[in-house]
Amino acid sequence: MKTLNSTLALAALIAIVPPLFAQDGKTVDKDYFTVAGEQVTLTAVDEGKSAVPPLMPENPASFNKGAAGGGIVNAGMAAWGVINSGAPSGSYTSAYASAIPGFSFNWGNMTGWKGPKEMVYRYKVTNLMGIDVIDVKYKISFFYGGTEDYSGKSRASDYISQATGGAVNDEEKGDGKVHGRYITNFTVQPISVNVKWGWNFDLAVRMSDPMNIGTKMNPVAALHTSLNWIRKTPFATDGGTLSYAVDGLGNFKDLSEDMRANGEVAPVMISETPTVTWN
Repeated sequence: MKTLNSTLALAALIAIVPPLFAQDGKTVDKDYFTVAGEQVTLTAVDEGKSAVPPLMPENPASFNKGAAGGGIVNAGMAAWGVINSGAPSGSYTSAYASAIPGFSFNWGNMTGWKGPKEMVYRYKVTNLMGIDVIDVKYKISFFYGGTEDYSGKSRASDYISQATGGAVNDEEKGDGKVHGRYITNFTVQPISVNVKWGWNFDLAVRMSDPMNIGTKMNPVAALHTSLNWIRKTPFATDGGTLSYAVDGLGNFKDLSEDMRANGEVAPVMISETPTVTWN
């Protein structure tokens, strides 16, 4: 009877805490699922050149052409997936955000685009067994500097009135024309995804509403993006946010630097010789 009770107790224990088996049937040590270290590395930067960005279809759900005077709107998406369950998400291929004028916008009346400016990041997690269990690269890319081309505008005064939301003083008027700097085709895309068995990793984008960090006559569009990540194992689920900001002048800032300084996220390691693998 004692032997039977012992057998039942062992069976119950196994049911509650099952052994960990790899795909080959071998038992996996818990160290396999324990994070020993992680790092985020900026591996490549391309500043971009004068260019014509590809025409993206408008997203009626987010493109508010009736925005208040002087408003800058997002003509793309507010959120999309980049990596889902350890694999590239199907939604990233057509996902983008823009920060452009919310009034009478026409691609034919914009000029001066530069880009794409591109930053490639690598996120790597190593376990206690020395195995890189998560190793992914993603690219942040955007066109910037687009401004108003008045050669195609028959009634520039109407445009200026819409752009500024009303009268501006003489000091602000300058040459009497609006010279904006806008953003288009902001994307976050996976380049490579390598996630080991038993681990899971998700990465999703969430965009802020566009802002004007310039003046009424010289607006400068700005976008803030949050990359929300989730890492899972059979033992734990962790998550966090990586934050970046871009503007119409082509500036890019990693807002997570302060978080890293406080130890909230892994430090960014800058490669000694960043290389660019595209033309």
